[in-house]
Parts: sequence; C-alpha cells; structure tokens
Amino acid sequence: MEFLTFLILFISAWVLWRRSEKERLAARLLIAGVVLMIFLFTLGTRTSLLPGLNY
Repeated sequence: MEFLTFLILFISAWVLWRRSEKERLAARLLIAGVVLMIFLFTLGTRTSLLPGLNY
C-alpha cells in the first residue's frame, strides 16, 4: 500500500509538471495520497501503546 501512495504522489507531481492546466486533478491526487497515508498510519498503530515512530 505504501507503493500505491508513492505512485499517487508521483503521478500528481508529473501531472503538475507536464500538464499544468490540470492543476485541479493534481491537487485531488495529492489529497488522496495524504488521506491514504493517514489511514494506513492509523490502521497500523491503532492497537499499539506507542505509535510506530522512531524513538
């Protein structure tokens, strides 16, 4: 799933770089990628006492 997030963010940057008139699509892809990252982090650390970060 992390690869899917990376792919969404990469496509968003590519769309913004190559087709700047489709800025709205790039913004939607960026928001979808961020929401997916937050969801995966929440799902992965839901039952942990401490979140899975570097301590």
